[in-house]
Amino acid sequence: MVKSLMSQSSLKPRPRYQRMLAEARDNGLIKVVTGMRRSGKSSLMALGRDDLLAQGVPADRIVFLNLESFEFVDYDFRQLYHEVERAVRGKGHCYVFLDEVQLIGQWQKAVNAMRVDLDIDLVITGSNAHMLSSELSTLLSGRFMEIRVFPLSYREFLEYAELESSDASFERFCRFGALPPVVDQGDNPALARTVLAGIYNTVVVRDVASHMEIRNSAVFDDVARYVFDTAGSPVSIAKIEKRLASAHRKTTAVTIERYIKGMEEAYLLNRIPRVDAHGGRILQGLSKCYPSDTGIGGVLLGGKPYDFGFVLENVVCNELLAAGYHVRVGRTDRLEIDFVAWRDDVSGESDVAGDGLSSAQADSRSGSGYGVLGARPIMIQVTASILDASTRKRELEPLRAVRDVSARRMVITLNHMGLETVDGIEIVNALDWLNSLPSGR
Repeated sequence: MVKSLMSQSSLKPRPRYQRMLAEARDNGLIKVVTGMRRSGKSSLMALGRDDLLAQGVPADRIVFLNLESFEFVDYDFRQLYHEVERAVRGKGHCYVFLDEVQLIGQWQKAVNAMRVDLDIDLVITGSNAHMLSSELSTLLSGRFMEIRVFPLSYREFLEYAELESSDASFERFCRFGALPPVVDQGDNPALARTVLAGIYNTVVVRDVASHMEIRNSAVFDDVARYVFDTAGSPVSIAKIEKRLASAHRKTTAVTIERYIKGMEEAYLLNRIPRVDAHGGRILQGLSKCYPSDTGIGGVLLGGKPYDFGFVLENVVCNELLAAGYHVRVGRTDRLEIDFVAWRDDVSGESDVAGDGLSSAQADSRSGSGYGVLGARPIMIQVTASILDASTRKRELEPLRAVRDVSARRMVITLNHMGLETVDGIEIVNALDWLNSLPSGR
């Protein structure tokens, strides 16, 4: 049985994620594909199905259930199990894809029973990280792996939209983000904003409010706007609490933290801890949050003046995460470095494409610091322009203070002039850097 989500002709490839899924096939682990809504999880599942068909796997050995379909609106975990069991009965080894599995109550029990009882390779998707911190971790400890799907990277965006790299393409990428259904709207700003607003509202209703039991959506929206408005600055719960109180929306610090955690779990935000740039030790408190998609941030804040400097910083953060890096905010004795990034490559070269590990998996493997086997940190400053002498001095100073001689140090800027290497610090154009990152092909 194949429950088709979309026709093959409507699918655009995501080579990096397809490769990750293919490499994990039949490895004995349940594949959990995560990421914010509309980032491409369902399409990846359909691409994985089509890859199997192209390799000669019979269609009747592939089960594809879109659990958002009305057909499954009243299903419980028992019905889900029996639906799959009937579909694979007597057919030998089968491949099962369950899309948005968290919509089925107590789905973990069905998934665990399938793993024990059935001869299948199982891939599931979900739009909330809460599913990984729930009963699944207890039932399936050591028996599942996470593959996180991010919005399109810049190079993926260019390929997806069939554009050439240019300042105009980059501005569109920054303003409206890189969620595939938004990119599908072309260069129509009104349509893009409409789709973005719909995605945000769906995420809040389906992936945050549903499991957090939010009673006051206005307070949640205020917290979200504040966090998005101050993204890239240290998160201060006390400041948020004070701001809400002044607007007569009194709430507690515990509730605010809970709401921010909910946005993280729905993949709206990436929270980046601070790390000691001299040794990799995690520093407590005052982490920073960055929107997972710049378009979502823009639509949430409405008509706020556009700050390309911050958006560039946001883009750099997201691109590093999507490429498989650990990302931290660096701190020297008295100066801050925008990002300290590294990967756990045994080759010792950290500035290459991702290895398929989720951020959480990579963190658990390497520990809190970057001083691990094969890790070569990259220290990055981000600025819209470095042509002004005082700005140039300010951006270079923290990198000059880095004592780790193995670290690669760079400043990423929108400038096309003044690009050089100073005291071992590379000054690079943002589009050149983005285009140098592997697209996954």
